[in-house]
Amino acid sequence: MRTPRAPFLPALLLLGLAACGAEDGRPPVAAPVEVGPEESPGGAEPGDPQVPPESARSLSDTVGTLDRFSGAGDEIDLTLTSGMTAPRYRARFVPGYPGLVEFVLTNTGTIWVERFLLQMPPTPPPTPAPLLVVFHKFGTGHGDVLNTTFLAEAQARGWYCMSHTGARQKHFGSNESQINTRAALELVAHLFPIDRDRVYGVGFSMGGGALANYAARHQDPTGVRFAAIVNHTGGVSLAHTWFHEPDDADLDDNTPLPGQNLEVPDILEDLFGGPPSAVPFEYQRCSSIDLHPIQGTIGAGTDFARNLFAVPTLTWIASAEPLAYLATQTYAFDGHLQAQNVAHAFVVASGNVHAWTTLDETAVCDWLQTKTLQTPTAGRTLADENGRWLHFDLEQDAAGSFTPFTWSIDAAARRIELSQTANLRRVSIHAAAAGVAPPGTMTLGLATADGTGDRVRILGVAGAPLAVTRDGLAAGGTYDALAGTFEIIETDAARHEWVLTFP
Repeated sequence: MRTPRAPFLPALLLLGLAACGAEDGRPPVAAPVEVGPEESPGGAEPGDPQVPPESARSLSDTVGTLDRFSGAGDEIDLTLTSGMTAPRYRARFVPGYPGLVEFVLTNTGTIWVERFLLQMPPTPPPTPAPLLVVFHKFGTGHGDVLNTTFLAEAQARGWYCMSHTGARQKHFGSNESQINTRAALELVAHLFPIDRDRVYGVGFSMGGGALANYAARHQDPTGVRFAAIVNHTGGVSLAHTWFHEPDDADLDDNTPLPGQNLEVPDILEDLFGGPPSAVPFEYQRCSSIDLHPIQGTIGAGTDFARNLFAVPTLTWIASAEPLAYLATQTYAFDGHLQAQNVAHAFVVASGNVHAWTTLDETAVCDWLQTKTLQTPTAGRTLADENGRWLHFDLEQDAAGSFTPFTWSIDAAARRIELSQTANLRRVSIHAAAAGVAPPGTMTLGLATADGTGDRVRILGVAGAPLAVTRDGLAAGGTYDALAGTFEIIETDAARHEWVLTFP
């Protein structure tokens, strides 16, 4: 749990939710601003579903006038092209919704502005409080949370509740969506006393799939991680979605204006740069499982869901879910998690519509509030890019493909095992975070699956080791006094035991 921060709400009221963006990251005093649509979140985008909800064949059939706040639309940060410096974020209280604040975040790391709602507890919490993050369904936006009772549930429990857009209303958990999501989460965690050990996520349909993949991909202990997640009939396999969603063969695409009348396969191709056959990795890295659209098998080396083995997960579905392909994905996802996650749960509820209404928000929050963030001591991790993955900083041999690695840490024995690695150039071990920091003897059991030569670097080293052995024989490595690191190289697929003795 983080050190308690002074409650932000009094300062928020004092500043009138002013524009913020000082160079040092601290919010300067500025004139109040108002952002977003002037109407309350009850506004809606025209367009009822053309079919009864229980007969929906496509995600597009499920978007209607009850999906509120969608009038804000997708918004590009024009300051990125104009060369002007924009405030990093602006905010306002939403009229008619006590304690509800709408934020507009610019300079997110993508070209897209990020809008999100934050419901604050009815009274400023004396200690850091949990945060519930709601991932919206296809075709809506950050106001989709108003189609649920999660704001009221959060208030009753003294939680914060956040609902974000994720760059675009039809984002399918794309890279740009996840960059925006991370920026919004980090901003909220910076401004408010959030208990980082109790950050929970819930998502429906497109949002359920986006949440599951985000939780699996974001394993950096220095960032915001999810302690537990709830996936309500999520699109967890995007190539499977592309295959089974209806497409009219582009007969009316972009008519009369660009972006209009695009079916889901068109949207996915725009997001990921083509169909799954042309860019499979782009679909796989934003999915949780790679489900074969005909055979129903799950790809063995592309399942990001493996990273959720230590994250309590609850999967929810209506008993008569009308979108058959999403039901197929949901049951496949459940089976995959049941085999590797002892904290996984599955609920089949009564219902025959593809809607938030088949979810029991109270039951969901009751389940979530029993969970706290756990950092595993062993696992089979899948990475898709360079970066921090739990106790390891990874550098890939080649971008655009996955890097699997199997690992375990025994802090008491000062032992780290690292094996079955592929597409790995270098792994840097945060020894202090793993509980095996120098001085003393450290044992590394290493094996590389592809034999390309894995560079294993220990961080936080104050001096060159007194001795280095490989299978009991004297060996060497490279000590960098300036960086405070020591690096060895293992090239064999068979396991070899390295013993490093640091002063």
